[in-house]
Amino acid sequence: MKKEEILLMVKEVEVQLAPSCTCEGLALHGISHLRRVSILSGRLASAVGEDVEAAVVMGFLHDCARTDDKAGDGHAHDSSVLARRLLGRFYPHLDADRICHAIARHADGEVTDDGLAACLWDADRLELKRIGREIDLDLLSTEVARRLARARAARRAVLIGGGHDGKS
Repeated sequence: MKKEEILLMVKEVEVQLAPSCTCEGLALHGISHLRRVSILSGRLASAVGEDVEAAVVMGFLHDCARTDDKAGDGHAHDSSVLARRLLGRFYPHLDADRICHAIARHADGEVTDDGLAACLWDADRLELKRIGREIDLDLLSTEVARRLARARAARRAVLIGGGHDGKS
C-alpha cells in the first residue's frame, strides 16, 4: 500500500477514535504520538504483508487510555480495554482479540513472532527517539524495523559529524 493511502487511512481513524482517547493533551503520549505510531505501524504492516487497516487502528489505540506521560504502569492493559470497546463500535470486522493482545503487551519489552503485533511494538519502539532514547535493535521484531533503525542512526551520525567523510 502506498504511503499516501496509509496517511489517508490514519486521518480517517484519527477522526473516528481521537474523541474517545484519554491521552489527548499529553506532551509525549498524546494524539500526535498515536498518529506517528499508527502511520509507522501501517507502513510496517504493508512491508511485511500484514493487515494494514488493523495495524493503523492498533497503532492509534495502543496508548489511547493513557492519562499521564510517566512510566505508565498499567497503561497498556487500560488501553487494551478501551481499544476493545472502540473496536466493537467502529471496527467490528477487525480481529479484536489479536489487536488487544498486542496492545496489552506492547510495553513489556519483548519481541514477538506475531507479525501484526510486531508492527505495533516496532513502531512504538522506533518512536523512542522522540524522548531521546536509543533504539535497541534486539527489541525489534521485524527486519524491516531493524533496517529502518540502522538507517536513522546512520543519518544521525552524519548530521552529528557534520557530513564529513574524513577526507580533505
